Amino acid sequence: MPATREELYSLPGRIAAFAILLFYTALALFPLYLMIVTSVTRVGITLDLSNLDWFPRQWAWQNFSEFANLMNGSVWTWLRNTIVIALFPTIPSLLFSAMAGYALAKIEFPGRGLVLWTVISVMAVPAFITLIPLYQMMFSFGWFDTFFALLVPRIAGIGGIFLFTQFIRTLPTDLIQAARIDGASEWTIFWRIILPLARPVLAVMFLLDFVSAWNDFFWPYLVTNSRGMMTLQVGMMSLIGVDQGVTRQMDYGVTMAGALMTSLPVIVLFIALQRFFVKGLTMGAVKG
Repeated sequence: MPATREELYSLPGRIAAFAILLFYTALALFPLYLMIVTSVTRVGITLDLSNLDWFPRQWAWQNFSEFANLMNGSVWTWLRNTIVIALFPTIPSLLFSAMAGYALAKIEFPGRGLVLWTVISVMAVPAFITLIPLYQMMFSFGWFDTFFALLVPRIAGIGGIFLFTQFIRTLPTDLIQAARIDGASEWTIFWRIILPLARPVLAVMFLLDFVSAWNDFFWPYLVTNSRGMMTLQVGMMSLIGVDQGVTRQMDYGVTMAGALMTSLPVIVLFIALQRFFVKGLTMGAVKG
């Protein structure tokens, strides 16, 4: 059967779209590839374009052991701190965001529209504007250089409320009404109906919150001053002379080996949750 005119015209468009996507994918993955190659190469204490190779000419697997030995156990403390900061606030943040999203999407109460628009308006405020008052609060509470300053500000987030609201709006209201007629409480509806149906958006929010906390540098650097409270990102910066903890010049291959070890958990997590991530973003954007 001969191809239609629409099919013939769409073929060049599909090829062009695929070429553009392939180009931007390669552009996005190129820094990661360079980091992997450099992590197994003996580069030296200076780094320029002439030091970078497409493929290692001489493998230097000892970069990883040198990184671990250089830290003298500090890397495990930083890893523990980072896991605690990335994992523990994420669970209550998901719960609070889902509860607020359910209330804004499916429960009628006076001022619901005003609350939702307030949430949207707060999302437009740059995060750096709140850093100074938030820092003053941590200092006034006596939480400076403690886990409280690293954990408490992450327990609730505005973006999650909006995303859950948009997603729960797509769920059938008749299902919730039927549960209410059967005598189910709002908590039962939320726990046994809403949350199971919201697994894709839960995976999306968990991934976004976890990666955001894992990669955060500025806030942990701002509210901590001891090496025992450092996270991986702050500790990694000490390798290139930002912090006084490391006094000798570092081989950039060793530094990249540490950066690769730091990046692996979030890469593995994203690959594991990729299916839920794409599904959650798509379903949350059906209607608003």
